[in-house]
Amino acid sequence: MSSRRVTLELQPLFEFSKVVNSSLDLEFILATVLRTIMGKMLVGKGMVLSRGDGTQFRVRFVRGISDGLVGTTLRLARPPRTFVHLRRRKDDWATLLVSSELDLLIPILSRNAIVGYLGLGRRLNGARYSANDRALLRSLVDLSGSAIEKALILGQVHDANRNLDRKVQELNTLFDLSRELNSGLDLDKVLRLLSFSLMGQVGVRQYAVALERDGKLEIAASRMEDPEALRAVFPDLCTLKRASTTQELLKHRDCRRPAGELIRLGFEAVVPMHVQQKTKGLIIIGPRIRTVPYGQADLEYLYALGNMAIVSIENARLFRDAIEMQKLEDELMIAQEIQRDLLPERLPEIPGFDIAASNIPSKQVGGDYYDVLARKGNEFVIAIGDVSGKGVPAALLMANAQAALRALSPSADSLSEITGRMNDLAAANTRGGNKFITFFWGVLDASSRTLQYVNAGHNPPIVLRTSGAVEYLDKGGLILGVLPTRTPYEQGTVRLERGDILVLYTDGVSEAMNAGGEDFSEERMLEVLRHLRTESASGLLNGLLSAVDQHAASTPQSDDITVLILRAT
Repeated sequence: MSSRRVTLELQPLFEFSKVVNSSLDLEFILATVLRTIMGKMLVGKGMVLSRGDGTQFRVRFVRGISDGLVGTTLRLARPPRTFVHLRRRKDDWATLLVSSELDLLIPILSRNAIVGYLGLGRRLNGARYSANDRALLRSLVDLSGSAIEKALILGQVHDANRNLDRKVQELNTLFDLSRELNSGLDLDKVLRLLSFSLMGQVGVRQYAVALERDGKLEIAASRMEDPEALRAVFPDLCTLKRASTTQELLKHRDCRRPAGELIRLGFEAVVPMHVQQKTKGLIIIGPRIRTVPYGQADLEYLYALGNMAIVSIENARLFRDAIEMQKLEDELMIAQEIQRDLLPERLPEIPGFDIAASNIPSKQVGGDYYDVLARKGNEFVIAIGDVSGKGVPAALLMANAQAALRALSPSADSLSEITGRMNDLAAANTRGGNKFITFFWGVLDASSRTLQYVNAGHNPPIVLRTSGAVEYLDKGGLILGVLPTRTPYEQGTVRLERGDILVLYTDGVSEAMNAGGEDFSEERMLEVLRHLRTESASGLLNGLLSAVDQHAASTPQSDDITVLILRAT
């Protein structure tokens, strides 16, 4: 072969090499390679694939084939390094290429590494690829391999720089948001900032933010028509360890049902919000305005955003709870003061009787009350009561009962009539609510040692006779405050002889529990009183309270303990 002929044959290769190596634009290089080779080989269909991660190859350029294949990724488990006759292969990727009417696949090498593939269809003239054709094809793809590799590397550098710029921007955004989120302790403000970030920074069309409340996830903020439709999927999503797309969740058996429901509702990703590895909330998001699918970098950003927000949310909750706790403590202080002011500062002296009383508040404020009032002559009013519930409402209701007793007890009307009026006042104050008062009161005539009384649903006071016999003062009627008086209260009378003991108490005494949940009980109370029956009223009181304390053995009690003891001397 003459040198002139060799030069003529090599000249097109030099020109081809010069063209493809003069550019770093991957699309231009691939298009030039494909057009040149298809022209040389008289081929009507062609494709170029470039290498991605591992064994992934992406369709980058096609001619004579549907553009819908561009962007498709093929996985070649064992990438071939030699010419491949596609119709002889049974691989899935080969079947796909054959369906696009490609016959030949040629590896594109650079420094002995595969950087891509060239796919060719049948030649227009029907001729087979000869040995010279194969040699020319090998030369052309070898000349383009280096240019394709450089373009791929440059593309990766550009992608890395873009990702780096994006990460810097995201970090700056997260820094700014962190400063805003932590600038206050307002839960609503935190939720607003999170919502603005989802819509403004991420470009989310629809979203829902769920937060844990009393052990369950509840919708706290949303932009969707029916946020309650998500309630059924929350339990199955609480085990998520990282942000995931709904399509990824479909691959996990435990998440298929909620993932299918989320896809039906138009959502594309779920972001758990963790505090100490526990799911405290979820961000469920729909498609973005730009309709670009969520990538791994997007999910990482959303996860960082969500977990930064949940820390601020938990701080806001703790702050709010601290304020509520302080309010509760202030309320309890007020209630304790009200309750303390209801009790008599000093007990009056009653001729012929020894008297002692005590009120021990529980750690929560209750509504226990006792009173001893001088009436006309040698008459004295003795009362004890217990309001249902705790706190200021209970103390206020008992204050009303005390005011009513002090206003009405001097009346010449019978105890039955006075009790009926007190009940009507209590019913009006409670307005049909669930508050009520168990109440016992009576008028003691010290001269005749006679006690007239009415029991409005209270624990029946005990009269322990010198003989050891026990009487219960249970005549009366309905507890105060439930219903207006329709049936008159029954009035009882009892005479206290020398040595007899009258004990008025609230259920905090008989129901005081030990660590095993066992009540002190009325039987134990009687046993203690019988054992101490020769003691003074103060001795009886102290002995009874000591027995209750020993029984409870430092177990916290949920109710006040109130006792009033009257001993006939």
